[in-house]
Amino acid sequence: MHQRQNSAARAAARARFAASFILAGLLVCAPALAAHKNRASRASRVNPAWAQCRAPDVDARIAGCTQIIEQIDKETPHNKVAAYVNRAGAYQARGDYAHALEDFGKALEVAPKSSAILAARGAAHHAKGDLDSALADFDQAIAADKKNAAALLARAHIWRAKGDVEKALADLDEAAKADTKSTTASVAAGALYHAKGEHDRAIAAFSEAAKRDPKLAAARNGRGACYYAKGEFDKAIADFDAALKIDAGYVSALVNRANAWRAKKDFARAKADYDAALADKPDLAAAKKGSDDMAKLIAKQGSGGPPPADAAPPEAEHDHD
Repeated sequence: MHQRQNSAARAAARARFAASFILAGLLVCAPALAAHKNRASRASRVNPAWAQCRAPDVDARIAGCTQIIEQIDKETPHNKVAAYVNRAGAYQARGDYAHALEDFGKALEVAPKSSAILAARGAAHHAKGDLDSALADFDQAIAADKKNAAALLARAHIWRAKGDVEKALADLDEAAKADTKSTTASVAAGALYHAKGEHDRAIAAFSEAAKRDPKLAAARNGRGACYYAKGEFDKAIADFDAALKIDAGYVSALVNRANAWRAKKDFARAKADYDAALADKPDLAAAKKGSDDMAKLIAKQGSGGPPPADAAPPEAEHDHD
């Protein structure tokens, strides 16, 4: 039971880890507003600092946007928002959440109902560790745009961090509906269902992700882990095979397939997969122990005695990234 709990915790941790990429994506969404607009009649009066205000380098961007903000009254409402949002994103990239939040607030004074900016400020609150403020912003972002998939995903991870898995799953379901091409929500839902031990629902979520992106190795690996947990080792191996066909160096799938072969008492194939995983990650403890165990079991098999007793790990690895 302890191993099962650890496995579930790892699955949930990996789902939360994915949140950092989702939250980063929210800041990428916000600069959809962040390209300034030139008015033909005033083209000659465009502030030259705009080139810096859009720069990838955060220090240059802060300097350029600051020049524009110092003369912000000369800019259109759209450009005011762009300057504040661009500088906010740069401050957040530097870990300066206080200034980032201040700039997002200034942008929202100009565009108070912007779902993208509300979600981006929520991401800044989340990065700062203020989950309640993040939740409030994501609530407003979703109220402004019920199909803001990034905000739904981000709020799902807030709910998960607060321990409300059901609300997290509800938001993941809405996010999957809002963005019918993305696999992120389905994979995250699969991880949470697996962590709950609801393997059939997890399988359905991973299957949806695999349908949306047939080359998504993590979906096959995640679904295989669910089949493994159910004791359906042939189906698990088929999914691990598929994951490794997509990504031959997918170490988690190699270890998972090794465990499945081990559960089927095919120790030679299990050892081959453990060894392949070790070739990629020589310090991987699970693969090292598995390989050593298989070597001993294969030696016992060759001694002509009774079939050696063995127990495969109760759960597979499932890093849904």
